[in-house]
Amino acid sequence: MHPPTTFETERLHLRPVQRDDATLIFQTYAGEEEPTRYMDFPRHRELAESEAFAERCVHCWNSGSAFPWAIIGKQPMEFMGVIELRLSPPKADFGYIIGERFWGRGFATEAAKVIADWTMEQPSIYRLWATCHPDNVASARVLAKAGLMAEATLANWVARPQLGEVAIPSVVFARLKQR
Repeated sequence: MHPPTTFETERLHLRPVQRDDATLIFQTYAGEEEPTRYMDFPRHRELAESEAFAERCVHCWNSGSAFPWAIIGKQPMEFMGVIELRLSPPKADFGYIIGERFWGRGFATEAAKVIADWTMEQPSIYRLWATCHPDNVASARVLAKAGLMAEATLANWVARPQLGEVAIPSVVFARLKQR
C-alpha cells in the first residue's frame, strides 16, 4: 500500500522529502532547540545529520517502509517541516515536526488531519496512532484536532535526548475504525 505522493490542503502542499531539503530541514527545525525539545531524536549539530535524514527519507519512499512528506506552505512557498506515515496494516502511525516560526497557526493540524483522514479511509487500516510527550500540550491539541483521542500514558516509552531522559513516558493518541 502506497499513499499519494502529494497532498493539497487549503494552505499546504505535502510532497516527498528530497535530498535537496537537507539545508531547509536543518535550518527550519532539526538544528533548532525548541522544535526538537520533545522529539525522540537528538537535535542535529551539523548539516551532515540533516543530509543523512533526507537520504533516509528518500530511501523510505523507495522501499515503502515509511512515507515522509515535506510540509510546504503555499502563501508564500516555504518549507515548514516534515510529517511521516508508517503503514503496517491493520495499523499505522505517524509523527510530525514543524519549525517554531510556524507554530500556533494550525499548520501542523492541517497536515496531520489530511494524513489521518487519508489513512483511515484505507480499507486495511483500523488503527492510526501517534504519541507525544505528556507536557507537549500543543502536540496533544494537534492530534485531537486531527481526530485522535488520548488512550493512555505509556511508561518508559522513549528516550527524549534534549530532555536528558533515556526512558520517559509518552501519551498515545489513536483514531479507530469500527469493524
